[in-house]
Amino acid sequence: MTIREFPLAWRWTQSTHALLPADVLAQLRPLSHAEVMQVHKTNSPVRKSGISRSTSDPDPAVARLWLRRVQPDLAAPVYVSWDEDLAIETTWSIFTEYWDDFCYPSSDDIAVVPVTGGWQLIYHHYEQFEFIAGS
Repeated sequence: MTIREFPLAWRWTQSTHALLPADVLAQLRPLSHAEVMQVHKTNSPVRKSGISRSTSDPDPAVARLWLRRVQPDLAAPVYVSWDEDLAIETTWSIFTEYWDDFCYPSSDDIAVVPVTGGWQLIYHHYEQFEFIAGS
């Protein structure tokens, strides 16, 4: 499946929502159902510590700066998962730059985990990020 065939592609490919640059779209790789299931199975960090941040500020740059402070490795490949059927692989840099095009208030509960594991970011539909450091 290409990113344009991904069920949530409209978030990044329609002018009524967001038009991400072609080079960014090329770095969004949809995962197969089997890959999504593996992500959910293997990337649940042991909870060591967690910090939260509201995302309700009208300026998305405020949350972007917070995300990059809690996890500064912008090159890290990450999985972004909406549920057990919908997930993509991209980079932390892309997620943090366009986080508000991935996270829709009142509808989305999202998990972001690095491919290598070790931490997890949860976006709650009530406009809250929770960053959980793992083992």
